[in-house]
Amino acid sequence: MKKLNALAQKGKINENAGIRDSHATIINADIEKVWNILVDMENWPSWNPEVKKVTLEGEVEEGTNFQWTQGRTHGNSQIQSVKKPNTLSWTSKAKLVKRIYVWSLEFDEGQTIATVSASFQGAFVVLAENHQKVYNELLTWLELLKNKAEEE
Repeated sequence: MKKLNALAQKGKINENAGIRDSHATIINADIEKVWNILVDMENWPSWNPEVKKVTLEGEVEEGTNFQWTQGRTHGNSQIQSVKKPNTLSWTSKAKLVKRIYVWSLEFDEGQTIATVSASFQGAFVVLAENHQKVYNELLTWLELLKNKAEEE
């Protein structure tokens, strides 16, 4: 995990991973609002029905561990980078698959551009995950984040 942690700390995914993807959307909301929703990790289940539970072991800061359940997958994760209000990244291990998630926010002309990137690797990555599932997961996260930020 050291290599993955180092990449995530730089706001990067593993470009050599078996599965990797990245998507972006424009959110009609202030970057601070979007950031606050994103880093309120224990409340992810309130706006993302795929996330069943998040248990944060401290503050949202580099090095903090958290556990979360998404669908049928339970992940043990560690926050690697927190650069308010632009970058949140973490590494995760679940079902013999190692993951990096990187969220990037950019404010431009009254809108927030949200980008999420992820890489999945491991000996059994093709058995546990597939590219279409990751593609759909990232798009769903973005859509739900957009809906939450624009509703209030």
